[in-house]
Amino acid sequence: MPAPERASDDDAARAAHLDDGRRVAYGRWRRWVRSLRRRSMLVRVAEGGGDPSDRVYLAYGVVLLALVYGPILWSALAQAGTGLRTAAVVGAANGAGAWDTPDVARLVAGGLLALGVAAAAALAAARAGGPLSVSPAEATFVLGGQFRPRVVLRRRGAALVAGAAVVAAFGATALAHGAGDGAGPVAWWGVCAALLAQVPLAVGVGAQAPRWRRASTSVTAVLLVVGGVAATAALLDPARGRTTIGVACLAPDGGEAPCPVDVGLVAGQPGAGLVVGAALVGLAAVGLVLQALPDEVDVDAAASGHRSTVAAGRGLVGGESGAVADVLGPVTYGGRRARLPGALLRRAPVVARDLLGLRRRPVALAGSLAVGGVGGLLVLLGAGAAGEGAAAGGASPVAVVVGAALLYAASATWCGGLRALAAQTEPGALLPGGPGRQVAAHAVVPVLVGILAAALGGGVTAAWAAAAGASVSAAGPAVLLLVLVIVLVLAARVWVAGATTAPPGVFTPMVTPAGDASMLVLGAWYLRGWLVVIGTAWLLHRATPGGEVVAAVGVAALAAWLVTSGVRRLAGS
Repeated sequence: MPAPERASDDDAARAAHLDDGRRVAYGRWRRWVRSLRRRSMLVRVAEGGGDPSDRVYLAYGVVLLALVYGPILWSALAQAGTGLRTAAVVGAANGAGAWDTPDVARLVAGGLLALGVAAAAALAAARAGGPLSVSPAEATFVLGGQFRPRVVLRRRGAALVAGAAVVAAFGATALAHGAGDGAGPVAWWGVCAALLAQVPLAVGVGAQAPRWRRASTSVTAVLLVVGGVAATAALLDPARGRTTIGVACLAPDGGEAPCPVDVGLVAGQPGAGLVVGAALVGLAAVGLVLQALPDEVDVDAAASGHRSTVAAGRGLVGGESGAVADVLGPVTYGGRRARLPGALLRRAPVVARDLLGLRRRPVALAGSLAVGGVGGLLVLLGAGAAGEGAAAGGASPVAVVVGAALLYAASATWCGGLRALAAQTEPGALLPGGPGRQVAAHAVVPVLVGILAAALGGGVTAAWAAAAGASVSAAGPAVLLLVLVIVLVLAARVWVAGATTAPPGVFTPMVTPAGDASMLVLGAWYLRGWLVVIGTAWLLHRATPGGEVVAAVGVAALAAWLVTSGVRRLAGS
């Protein structure tokens, strides 16, 4: 039987030369694909009459913009960091006089809160296909079993690690420099920030892996709670905040002393383990991002999120913002047992519908109330509700603006009914009464929840003022300012819900020395609600106290115009 033996030998030889995908190193395969893409790109550019060096000019332009606007942004952050200085009077035992030094408690508290916010953003990015993005083509032809995900995703993971470190160090060094310390401690702050910035990145990559998703959510919740408590303590009472965070600075006699930024950051000083701890945590996070987590990433989910994000981006460039809601995936409802209240359903069906929507999202409702309460607290403190003895140093426009922005962000959960109304094919046609009546009905629940969030912020402010013995002489104007901000926030939500497609006039070319600026106008249109709330909140802070009547009349007129414009757009859509 010689023939079968020769056939089997031929099959074995053929199998020995068969490339099953595991015999080719990914690096060599990637270089080969890159060369093919480069050749095809050159051919397309030559056929179109273009210049292959255009990409070099594009890179040059990006670097030039970074060199021009980077120092400007750094200086702006440093100017904002001047609010982190601590000004107090040292006791007679240490020699009378005033000292003005960086408040390390506020820097640490702000860093903890920033870590929590960045981790929450990383969780949202995981639902949108990031941070380790995977295109549908890669999911099919590269990560469908051909190569190990760790090998394929290692380069983009390293790029993310480097990018997070640069951004964090950029912001931390600017704030620390603005707080008033020297070059050495500022550099140590940058190192710590670059290391700790890997934690939110690891949280986002972990959220892309089903087995690590719950742990990522838990870490984010812990960071938000700890950062919120620390920031609140440092804002309300700096002395207690320093003790709470564990960075209190004491003089040799036990009294309070100037607290420089470099305490706990330079080896040989008390608390020098901060750098060591940041290094251990940061290196562990880098190891997770580059080694452990990529092999467990859900490639199909990442590719689906990438596809939705690309589609939403194209829609935004074309002036359509409706697809942005699909980027984060469907809304998760937890309170499945909640039912429509019967008595309310007969009298106010729209209000019953909105109330049911909030009851079925208890986690989102609790989070929005917490964010709204913090926003109300900042508005009251920024308006000087606790008098000149407030930790914030009296009235502060930054606190008012940030508080108004937090209230506007929290109101996105409360105003789900308005978005549902705007998403209808013919808004207001499902129920009698027209769009105006239904907008008024949809505004009931947001108003009630906004009042509850404001009450939470006011309760915390009153409790702290009573405990610290601070004056509450300016409580009336501060409460009025908070009410005006809430009215403005809800009116802006109605205005924004009235249109999801940019008007054609936004795309009118705007010739400037830097080129066409129409995309900036389009971006401003998408952020119109934020811009109106932030700008008006700053003006309200400038107008009060002393101009409460003018401020109230102005906000009432602006809110009426915003609501009328939103209803008119809904009726005409």
